[in-house]
Amino acid sequence: MLIRAATEADRDAIVALHLASWQSSYGIVLPARVLSDVLPDYLAVKWAPRGFGPDQPTLVAEAGGEVLGFVCALRDVAPPLVDNLHVHPTARGRGTGAQLLAAINKALAATGAAASTLTVLEANTRAIAFYRAQGGRDAGPEDDMLVGHPVKVRRFLFDLA
Repeated sequence: MLIRAATEADRDAIVALHLASWQSSYGIVLPARVLSDVLPDYLAVKWAPRGFGPDQPTLVAEAGGEVLGFVCALRDVAPPLVDNLHVHPTARGRGTGAQLLAAINKALAATGAAASTLTVLEANTRAIAFYRAQGGRDAGPEDDMLVGHPVKVRRFLFDLA
């Protein structure tokens, strides 16, 4: 597996993977109608303006020319926000997510960031266990919005020093 910087040519694969991941995991908090009817356009709009430069570093995990996962960070907040980390549902459990998280945190540390943060759905206990296993500190629950629906999330902090 290769982890590399995403390029414009990866945009469609990232959007498709993001959709598959949310459809697989977010039914715990979003109605089926939102997952099937609203989410495709929502994610296309979300990713349309995204750049793939140093202010919004995005990495992809690729094997055999197929994008298996991606991670994106936003550096315009302090500490930087790991905005998305998704692995295709068929590729989960192989260490891809751990490698992506380590790679983005290494890239953020190289810019001088001392920490990164991310949020995860409180109902996504599998992801919470994953982030804890990767060394994340659970800073507790917060209220958030997801595709116009109120949700509870947990914020995780990662020390990069």
